[in-house]
Amino acid sequence: MNHRRHFRPSKQYGFSIVELLVAVVISMLLLTGVIQVFFSSKQTYASNEAASRLQENGRFALEFIAQSARHAGYVEAANSTTVPPNPIATPGATNCNTPRVCSSQGAGNASDTIGFALQPRMLEGARRDCLGNTLTGATANTDLIINHFEIIPGANGTPSALGCRSWNFTKGTGEWVAGPGVSPLIDGVDALQIQYGVSTSGDRNNVNQYISADRVTALNAWNDVIAVRIAVLANSIDRVDPPAPARRYVLLDAAPTAVFDDGRARQIFTTTIKLRNTF
Repeated sequence: MNHRRHFRPSKQYGFSIVELLVAVVISMLLLTGVIQVFFSSKQTYASNEAASRLQENGRFALEFIAQSARHAGYVEAANSTTVPPNPIATPGATNCNTPRVCSSQGAGNASDTIGFALQPRMLEGARRDCLGNTLTGATANTDLIINHFEIIPGANGTPSALGCRSWNFTKGTGEWVAGPGVSPLIDGVDALQIQYGVSTSGDRNNVNQYISADRVTALNAWNDVIAVRIAVLANSIDRVDPPAPARRYVLLDAAPTAVFDDGRARQIFTTTIKLRNTF
């Protein structure tokens, strides 16, 4: 006797509305976590990039100035007929009779300027100024220069920069000749302040005090300057997130700066350099 079995097809069921809602909520929670991790990583990267740019601007600015400071007053032994210059281009000096080439004291919290007189070293077959321009002409191997550093203000919200201009002393005419106008070296430098180390005891190896340019002039002590202390205020160029708080900065003996409230990170960098070619 045959028994037929009757199978009823099973019903296919989809997700219920409640299950879909639960799945959507879980997906949104997971997606929110992923987005938070993404934005956190992006913010961390931007902060690290800004910090790196800030460090780079400050250190390179000091290094550019330091290179000229270390060679200030230098004249190669082969050029014995060239009188060594005063290392610092000072107010009223013979090598400082052209406007905007002297070292100067900024009023209040305004940036200082400084000029170093030297004969550039021969590098890769040429002598160059602080802008990388090659000295040319028949007297290029004996010419002296002044590398003059100053702050170039930014325009329309752009960051200020450390700039340099060069002046050449032509032995044949005995005159200082202006080179190209001031050009930026390092972007993102807000301020420059200088103090001069003076030896008042006659010991050329020891600094007795660090004073500003106007005090050196008042004491008639430019020939006693044997070191320079340099401070720059560098910024990150781009805004950081979260924005840096508004604040003032104090560089060496200058008055506090104006309040910076542009969201950029800032830091003060300082160095002290002994002038090697003083007599």
